[in-house]
Amino acid sequence: MIRDSLSILVVDDMKFSCEFIRRALTNEGYTSIVVVNNAPDALSRIHEKAVDVVLADWLMPEMDGLELTQKIRQLDEQSHHYTGIVLLTSKDDINSIQMAFDEGVDDYIIKPPNQVELAARIYAAGRIATMQNNLLHNIQNLQKLYALNCKYDHSTGLGRLEDTRKRLDDIFLQIHARGGAICCAILKINEFDKINEQYGAQAQKQLLSNIANRIRRFVRPLDLVGHISKDEFLISMYYNNADDARCRNFKRILQDINHRSFKTSHGFLNIRCAMAMTMADKDNLNFDVKELIASTRKKLIKSIEMGSEEVAT
Repeated sequence: MIRDSLSILVVDDMKFSCEFIRRALTNEGYTSIVVVNNAPDALSRIHEKAVDVVLADWLMPEMDGLELTQKIRQLDEQSHHYTGIVLLTSKDDINSIQMAFDEGVDDYIIKPPNQVELAARIYAAGRIATMQNNLLHNIQNLQKLYALNCKYDHSTGLGRLEDTRKRLDDIFLQIHARGGAICCAILKINEFDKINEQYGAQAQKQLLSNIANRIRRFVRPLDLVGHISKDEFLISMYYNNADDARCRNFKRILQDINHRSFKTSHGFLNIRCAMAMTMADKDNLNFDVKELIASTRKKLIKSIEMGSEEVAT
């Protein structure tokens, strides 16, 4: 990645600050720089054409930097693109910085920025975006190849139940032969049919696609994700060491899906999901794949009845 190939969008309501940043980045060799003075204009620009890096002020009228980050991440999900996001801020306390990273920010710069540091952090954010976009591109190519060789779901690009079972069988064989552990979770969309009734089949398909994309952002490349029924996703993570298996990995997925809206042709939709998980290692893997899925579904039913947002185990 070279600097003059990096596209940068600067968002700040203070015009003199925008001009300072534009000149500083130009002096450091960046050539593709667009400046806007508010978050809605930034979103319009990104909607028209994706950029590599957004450098935004945290505190702005109408929409602040964290809200802008949330909207950009939703656009990223739709376009299968990753945008590097850096916030300019005077906040340097741990809680604020942690909140920014939790919302999807890649980096931050304390005001006023130093020209050299500014250029270096923009470059780092661009490098992250480039690697993520290369990975997304490779995943899309693999999905196309995968579609030619197995039964898959057109809305999500994921394997259906039959294919997911076969891949779980392979994981079981690996555990029996080499050890390790499996964490298998089922995510169920609550009142899924009502989405079709209220918004139509197109919004329903878009929602499934966006959920699949969001799950993929939380899992490792070799983890198993399947769309096993119209309103259920299966997520399986293999661990070499059973002590590394963690329920919190699945809890993060559940919380993110339940608390962040999804963009569809009918606007942003909020949904509620439930999740249950089963974990096993070589010593207690005394059931087959069908029994694993059935057992996890039983936990899921109990979780839905209790109305809990926790992952049932």
